[in-house]
Amino acid sequence: MSYIGRGIDQIDNISTLDNLSFNGSSATFNLTQNSVAFVPVSADALQIQIDGVIQANNFTISGSTLTFDFVPSASSVCNSVKHFGVGIITSVSDGAVTNVKLGADSVNGTKIADDSISDEHLDITAITGQTAITSLADTDKFLVSDASDSGNLKYVEKQYLGGGTHVLLGSTNVTSNVSNVTFQSLFSDTYTNYYLTGRGINKSESSHVQLRFLNGGTTDSGTNYDAVYGVGVKSRNSNTWTGRHNSANEIQFMESAGINTGTFTMWIDTYFRGTSTHDYVNLHGIESHWIGDSSGLVTTTFGGVYLPNTNVDGIKFITSSGTITSGRFSLYGVKHA
Repeated sequence: MSYIGRGIDQIDNISTLDNLSFNGSSATFNLTQNSVAFVPVSADALQIQIDGVIQANNFTISGSTLTFDFVPSASSVCNSVKHFGVGIITSVSDGAVTNVKLGADSVNGTKIADDSISDEHLDITAITGQTAITSLADTDKFLVSDASDSGNLKYVEKQYLGGGTHVLLGSTNVTSNVSNVTFQSLFSDTYTNYYLTGRGINKSESSHVQLRFLNGGTTDSGTNYDAVYGVGVKSRNSNTWTGRHNSANEIQFMESAGINTGTFTMWIDTYFRGTSTHDYVNLHGIESHWIGDSSGLVTTTFGGVYLPNTNVDGIKFITSSGTITSGRFSLYGVKHA
């Protein structure tokens, strides 16, 4: 069926604005409609008649403010002010679409020019407003600017960032008497070598410092340990001491003399028959401790082997009697190229 009515070429939206009042001294006037500020789409959309003469090309607009390029006489009469709207829109006027006219989330990536978002438009909480993590996986990603590719944005995974070969797996700071210091579920297939340090270690004078390994979280106190230690060189005399333990229940690496701020470093090598079972564990290291003013410093080397034919997932430091009164113990996994 056909449309009966006015042709769309005749549709308009003409508005009649409030007439202007002249005082003979001002060329600037406020445009209103029913006493409410009115903003025309452009100066060309206005038809102003003064003293029966239509004005053209002799005024400008800024918002709702109109400015003539002459000062109308106080005796002049404004016959009418007409605003001719855009009618049927075939092309939106420049600057006509305002923020409030846009729907929420209506602008997507296809409407944003490449390389057009500068840092002044970035929310400063884009990073700090996110959830913080306390550990990184090898596949965690970081955004970078690739200098070798004109600064284009790319990502790099944590595993390719480089850095040191020693990865801190755990650390314990003893500030009061404890029966043991344990690093549990920290040995894994990720590393075959581990580095252990201890410093500021104090214990009961009559006790040795020893270690045992954990299998599946359970301490192995069976006769699976062999160890040797010596030569212990005392700084103020020529005394030496050596020791050996075969099929022992632990590996001893500090003697029973009083220890004040003792330190040690230890390497542990783990070997696998399969993917998860250790054939044996080797360790070696050096320890130093201060006995007292009469004997001075003692430095001792030590070594040991653990023969469990089972999975090792941790290590425990103990004393032959008494407690560990203070000290800091740290365990590192050593990366391989």
